[in-house]
Amino acid sequence: MRQTQIVIDAAGGSGGGAGRLKTELDAFVADGTAPVRVIGRDRRLTASWLVRREVAAGGAPVVVALSNVSFAWRGAERRVLVHNALHFLAPAEEGLLKVQPRSLRAQIPVVRNLLHRADVIAVPCSAMAARVADRVPAVRDRLLVLANPVSPVGPRLPVDGVSILVPVVPSPFKNVVAELRVLLAALDRRRHPARIRMTAHPHELPDDLARHPRLDLLGQLPHHELAEHWRRASAVFFPCELESFGYPLAEARVYGLPVLAPGTPQSREIAGGALVPYDLSDLDSLADALDDIDRPVVAEPDAFERGAYFTRLLGLDRASPGRPADRSPAATARAVRP
Repeated sequence: MRQTQIVIDAAGGSGGGAGRLKTELDAFVADGTAPVRVIGRDRRLTASWLVRREVAAGGAPVVVALSNVSFAWRGAERRVLVHNALHFLAPAEEGLLKVQPRSLRAQIPVVRNLLHRADVIAVPCSAMAARVADRVPAVRDRLLVLANPVSPVGPRLPVDGVSILVPVVPSPFKNVVAELRVLLAALDRRRHPARIRMTAHPHELPDDLARHPRLDLLGQLPHHELAEHWRRASAVFFPCELESFGYPLAEARVYGLPVLAPGTPQSREIAGGALVPYDLSDLDSLADALDDIDRPVVAEPDAFERGAYFTRLLGLDRASPGRPADRSPAATARAVRP
């Protein structure tokens, strides 16, 4: 029997981006060719689990945490994926923590302190790398910018009518409600026929929006159901700025859909040619952007390829088949960039 060389801790959330990543992980592991063992798949990320996983990892030479929190002492090489921007807010943004659960605020010092124990710190985009480097400067030279994997389930499907997908669950730090009002006003100004399909429940929106005749509320859907809406949408609306990655930007690029989003460097990095930029809260800017959503966008189904992602995340790109990666300081330095 082949000895497991890499242990992956997949504890933590199963919704949103975390759940999306675990879907990709399951598909990667399913073919059985990678020398990995996954632990914590259905566990909550608690203090007791952080202790227990150190024992569960056994003598694996490489340990990888997908949960923002690095292993502390197991593994000759420790790798961690950091993908929660709320753990690395700039001073001007820290007021957002007032509306976050106490549990999240308690996570911040743990996440930051344990980064010092990691050899490689993967982040989903350049903007997230800058956040981590600003808040924890000592780990700057351990950062690896690695866009999250996004695999399409199939080509787009022809449908009747025009629809704009808003794949965002409202929350206190996402400005989707205010920007949704701007989008509705822009559609009315342009007399645009599009309907809006949003992944939200009526109770998550103000009453006037929940009852709006243009708005179809889909609720919070599992990935396989939401993928069917991606295949049938005409365009995407993603007004969020405080994101570690921005899956809708990447999904739009993969499926070949125009995505209305702020024209930030992060949006441009991830969405590429699918981006239709606009200025936040600017009705004129968004109305003008709507005029551009009929343009063709070339689908890039392999832009965020799963195998390449996990090969780099796990360090397999620096290894011979069936062997763990070279864990020398020189090899680690070659693999990361500030």
